[in-house]
Amino acid sequence: MIQNEMEKIIKAMAASSKGAGGFVEFVYQDTKLYLISDVAHDRMRIIAPIVHYSELTDQEIQALLSANFHTTLDARYGVKNDIVFSTFLHPMSYLTQELVESAVLQVTNLVRTFGSSYSSGVLHFNS
Repeated sequence: MIQNEMEKIIKAMAASSKGAGGFVEFVYQDTKLYLISDVAHDRMRIIAPIVHYSELTDQEIQALLSANFHTTLDARYGVKNDIVFSTFLHPMSYLTQELVESAVLQVTNLVRTFGSSYSSGVLHFNS
């Protein structure tokens, strides 16, 4: 998939969007997300900020780590600059429209289910 195609898919899904050329800020189901892509390195990521990491309890941190193993599927929780993000990272060249659409849904679901099921809403692996 090329960058313009990916951005077109995102913008078609979004309630609103702005940006292009590797950075698109958009809203999907009342959640603010960002598409960041780098053609030269064949990488993309969709991210959505959730909460300040410093505000989390030990129990919430353990729940995030467990979720990354059991309930997040292709999206993950991650931390950067004291912000917990829901994130999906992938090589651009292997993306399909279905995978981009699934990525947006998974990242959005991780934001929405933070503090409850911590789930991408797609698949659960049990230990």
